[in-house]
Amino acid sequence: MVKVSVVIPVYNVEEFLKECLDSIVNQTLEDIEIICVNDGSKDKSLDILNYYAENDDRFTVISQENGGHAVATNRGMKLAEGEYLYLMDSDDIVELTTLEETYNYAKEKEADFVIFQSLNYAMDEDKIYKTDIYSMDHIADFVGDSVFNYEDLGDMIFDIPVTPWSKLYNNQFIKDIGATFPEGLVFDDNIFFWDVLFNAKRIAFYRKYLFKR
Repeated sequence: MVKVSVVIPVYNVEEFLKECLDSIVNQTLEDIEIICVNDGSKDKSLDILNYYAENDDRFTVISQENGGHAVATNRGMKLAEGEYLYLMDSDDIVELTTLEETYNYAKEKEADFVIFQSLNYAMDEDKIYKTDIYSMDHIADFVGDSVFNYEDLGDMIFDIPVTPWSKLYNNQFIKDIGATFPEGLVFDDNIFFWDVLFNAKRIAFYRKYLFKR
């Protein structure tokens, strides 16, 4: 069993895809699988995916007719066999130590999932900046190094971003609760997040900025 499965739904992102994939291929944690689901891209995204797959046997590339983010992500999750699961979009970038650091922390805390901090990127200004919503400093101050669940946070549960790319999930936990992204909804992240949050018994906060987009 690999340590982390990375699932990336891909749709018409040739401009950003290489940078995204490079940030995963070059992770310091090498014991990973990378599952990319090409969701009917009309640009050169599939060609880029196939190039990476030809040069790295950790890649699995699936191509399907366009079904939307939820359909593509769910398909990738079904194939994920790693101990932990990381879900990212195909225009995202993570620090090269992200998977190693969060995996080690998740193992240490025996966490159902780990939350970490994220940076925003303003494309029009080519500027990376911090925001309160993705820094979550008040939550980090409150929980510290402790393991917690949603009941411990009170109303602060509404201050956690629903985005999956700021979290590392225990894959068996996700499979056990049957968490998936509802197909056909615009904000499918919301349903997945609340399902995971309300079922998790052990959550840990890793206070470091590891995501950039």
